[in-house]
Amino acid sequence: MKKILMLLFILSLSVVFGLAFTNEAKAYENTAKPESTVPWEYPSNKLLQKQSADAPLIADISKWQGNIDWDKAAAALDLVIIRTQDGISVEDYMHKSYESAAKRQDLPFGVYSFVRAGTPAEARAEARAFYNRASKNTEFYVLDVEVKTNKNGYSMRRVVNEYVKELRELTDKKIGLYVANHLYSSFNLDTSKFEFVWIPRYGYTSPAYNHQLWQYTSSGRVPGINGNVDLNRLANGRKLEFFTNKISQTSNSELVKKYYVMNPKYVILKKKVKAYKKRDLVSKNYKKTYAEGSVLKVEKITKSSAGTPRLELSNGLFVTASKALVLKTTAAKAEGFYTADDKVKKIITKKELYIYDSSTSNRKPEKIPQYTIFNVNKVVYNGSGQNRFQILSGKFVSASKNDVIEAPSTIENYYRDVTHHLQTKKKMKMYETLMFGEENDDNAENKPVDVAIGTNIQVVGIEYNKLGYPRFRLDNGKYVSAKKTLYKEIPWYEQ
Repeated sequence: MKKILMLLFILSLSVVFGLAFTNEAKAYENTAKPESTVPWEYPSNKLLQKQSADAPLIADISKWQGNIDWDKAAAALDLVIIRTQDGISVEDYMHKSYESAAKRQDLPFGVYSFVRAGTPAEARAEARAFYNRASKNTEFYVLDVEVKTNKNGYSMRRVVNEYVKELRELTDKKIGLYVANHLYSSFNLDTSKFEFVWIPRYGYTSPAYNHQLWQYTSSGRVPGINGNVDLNRLANGRKLEFFTNKISQTSNSELVKKYYVMNPKYVILKKKVKAYKKRDLVSKNYKKTYAEGSVLKVEKITKSSAGTPRLELSNGLFVTASKALVLKTTAAKAEGFYTADDKVKKIITKKELYIYDSSTSNRKPEKIPQYTIFNVNKVVYNGSGQNRFQILSGKFVSASKNDVIEAPSTIENYYRDVTHHLQTKKKMKMYETLMFGEENDDNAENKPVDVAIGTNIQVVGIEYNKLGYPRFRLDNGKYVSAKKTLYKEIPWYEQ
């Protein structure tokens, strides 16, 4: 009896292991990533061919693809995406070999990491491991978010945000998100943190959510690779050059549209722009931020390690060359406007001007008189190659040095109108010009004249010199200071 029972037990184990082996085999049959436990949207419709003769062939691979004949694979593929790791503890033992082979074959490649982090701290550590392990020749990085790993009260959104934030501290290359179509809503990830979204959905029906790359089958075939391979399609008008950073003749024209590729000499900033110590504009290289409206002198055009044009400034720092953020200007125009770097706090209008409700619009302007003084909030770019001052009221006036002048910080110590009847209470001088000082004292033609204490002055006007200081114009055409401490006001009954 014992022998019979033992025999039955062995037979039952055989059935169990046989079923397990069969299920595992099916897993290997149905997917190119058998480590994944996610129930993808099967069955695949086996869309294994390119959509058209010029559509690119894009595969993603991991250790499960084993040894690859890269001469054949590289000849067929336009782009390959290589797994670097499965969480922080498991490095894909084939990724370095794959990366070296792709580089040797001049085949563009990206890298991805299966996310296992459960807390922000784990996410940051995993991001650093991902960056350190992956080849620096990669064109982009991808976070593969397939399972809910969050813990300790943190959401998946928070964990993934910390992951990508840490990765951006290390690289300025594109970062993508891989997330399943049927898990998209429940994961609630912030896709705005990524340059592109990559969604697997197998069959003829494309993903229901906005995406730039579609993994449409896990049962593809690629020459030189044994077994199933994940294949992908570009989506929503995205071009291959976006992922490969290899500029074709067509995409080069697109590059020129978006960036300065010839030295503009001077640029004015349309928005605030960060400057970096190196041409790769990543957080660890950050140096300072230039305010909107700043004018920068450009030494030359250079490129980041990813091939993106940068402006190398005359001070050795690097900023973006994007035409969306900077605009070419001339030295004359650069010198003709106040910029944020001038740190102007008060201005005086040199002539009658207009004041505007918007920094960019000239609609419904109001006239303001000559010699109006405004407190300045900031300098902004008006969209037409010029700067405007935003004053404390929220309205805008010209920042052209032909229109306004910076008021000295002591302007409140001066009279700015001619309604007062004044008598000198200190010894002072009268000048031929608006600029007072030693240059006039030594010039016989413009030599100043002493004005005695107790002199009643006949003011007919007020004018400002190039430094913003107001001067009284007298009835004899000469000028004296308008500083309040030099005078006493004569009351009406003594006039």
